[in-house]
Amino acid sequence: YPYELQLQVEQSEDFIRPALAANFFFNYPKGGGLQARFFAGKFIYIGEKTFAKQFATSRYHLNMTGANGYEDYTYSDLFIGRNRFEGFASQQIMIRDGGFKVRTDLLAEKVGRTDDWLMAVNFSSSVPQKMNPLSVLPVKIPLHVYLDIGTHAAVWERNATDDRFLFNAGFHLPFFDGMFNLCIPVLYNSVYGDYFKSTITGSRFLKTMSFSINLDTDIFKRFNREAEF
Repeated sequence: YPYELQLQVEQSEDFIRPALAANFFFNYPKGGGLQARFFAGKFIYIGEKTFAKQFATSRYHLNMTGANGYEDYTYSDLFIGRNRFEGFASQQIMIRDGGFKVRTDLLAEKVGRTDDWLMAVNFSSSVPQKMNPLSVLPVKIPLHVYLDIGTHAAVWERNATDDRFLFNAGFHLPFFDGMFNLCIPVLYNSVYGDYFKSTITGSRFLKTMSFSINLDTDIFKRFNREAEF
């Protein structure tokens, strides 16, 4: 039952950004398991909070929905379309903060972005091979189901009208031992549904998908050790 606990504090001249992320993997007796993640973060302004400072620091705010290449301000992830807004390359996200697998990049204010506090839990469970509909294919493709639930400061204010808890659930296909992860959202809050309807024309199935690239895998580490450059 491997686990990981990470406390990270980032600071600039305008803000301090402490965050706690906890990961735990529950092994199933007959193979596979459940990956559980908890995140809590706080954005603290240094000095007076102004509209100019809010706008200037928006890239660093806590975010519930999938973070894109622009929000990867430490350049820690490999993005094949870092600044793209169209095409499949633009659908890449990084698992950070709230860790949701849906995107709202075309909104002026992304769903679930906050300059206060944010909390979220994420679950991803493997599906037994005998229950995996993809097992009929000649190539073995593992299937997972995922669920993300989160909340943030703005929805708890006195006059707030938005849902207090955001969620999304769907299917997760981890290829190459999780080095490439394809996520297909199926259930989500109406705010995400309204966004998809207003921004996506034609078939929405492919365009609502997201994917992430994770180089912290056994396959990549083994390749990196054996490769000669």
